[in-house]
Amino acid sequence: MFITVEFGADHQIILNPNCKVINLTESLREKCRCGHDVPIDLLDESGNLVNLSDLEGSQDIATNYLKERQCYVLVKIIRSDGSEPARYESMLENLWKRHPELAERLQKLSNPHIRDKWRNPILKKSRSSKETPFTSPSKIKAVSQQKSRLA
Repeated sequence: MFITVEFGADHQIILNPNCKVINLTESLREKCRCGHDVPIDLLDESGNLVNLSDLEGSQDIATNYLKERQCYVLVKIIRSDGSEPARYESMLENLWKRHPELAERLQKLSNPHIRDKWRNPILKKSRSSKETPFTSPSKIKAVSQQKSRLA
């Protein structure tokens, strides 16, 4: 039984989660060299946080919270002093290039009150699957009108 954790500049470590959560967290901190004062968590392949920081003092076995053979991304938790929600920062460099869907999910978790203007679900549903912003009927009409003006 094992899990894979991605971090840094394309580094991966394999850990055995069949231990107490506190032991797994300590091993993760040591192998990833992130320090004992930095709050950390794991983001699974679906974009869900494991919430290790809430479980850190727990005597529970980590396999209760982690799935066997799954890959996780190490994230740093940035807590504010005020009433602002916690923000999350990937400890895997270039997360947008490697896992764009996880990067988007992490951004939403960090800023739950901000809507993503680039990925509006209403706009996505209104276009056919083969239609892109450059082949939409309105774009084609605009291009053809510009060509007729030039001729």
